[in-house]
Amino acid sequence: MRASRLLWVWGIAVCSLAFSCAPPPVVREGWRATAGPEALIRASVAPFAGLRDLTAEASIELHQGKVRERGTAILQLINPDLFRVEVRGPFFTHIFTALLEGDSLTVYGRAVDPPLKGAAHGHLLAALTGLDLGQYDLRYALLGLVEEGPVVGPPEYPRADRAIVPLRGGRRLWLDLQRGLISREGSAQAGGDSLFRELKKYQRVGELYLPRRVEIRQRDVLLALNYKNYAINNGLSVEQLLQGMPSNLVRVP
Repeated sequence: MRASRLLWVWGIAVCSLAFSCAPPPVVREGWRATAGPEALIRASVAPFAGLRDLTAEASIELHQGKVRERGTAILQLINPDLFRVEVRGPFFTHIFTALLEGDSLTVYGRAVDPPLKGAAHGHLLAALTGLDLGQYDLRYALLGLVEEGPVVGPPEYPRADRAIVPLRGGRRLWLDLQRGLISREGSAQAGGDSLFRELKKYQRVGELYLPRRVEIRQRDVLLALNYKNYAINNGLSVEQLLQGMPSNLVRVP
């Protein structure tokens, strides 16, 4: 009995120590809760335009019904319109690379034969992942950024420091007004399916605040990215992003 009590006390002490050592929650610098929802939406994305380049590494999980796959991804960005995502599986096996150039998307790799090129808002990624991002900007969707848009109705306030805001195009944002961060986004896609993004565990990256975990859900599909590290404005070149591009592309709608 005494041994059980000692174990219980020891467990409480360990848990208390773990919580006391946990980093404090991230709060947007200079943010005032009284500034309101529109100011928060604007502040969340405004620094992105001033970013020259970004490289990020993430572990990824793709769940489609009962099927689960894991891998790693390297995401590289050069503003304003060049974005590359390279996905690798076990033992660093190359699965596919997606290259966004303005309004066009090229996808190639072991999972894509022959290499394909189509519209940025087409169905290439949906065929690979089961997720239809619709009109979402691929950069914003994967990095956990939220596109600015006009508020089209009065916000709901489930708590004094929380707001749910409707935007044009059927989008809704869940805002943490106390910390100055966006925790969730939902949208109704053209086919009638709803798509949700959960934005968790924020950290500051230069002037941006980015979630270290991004979850994208649609029907029975979940794509989760757990970001390990970021590097910004390190002189990433266009040639680096275009490296390995195949020449035998097949164009699709």
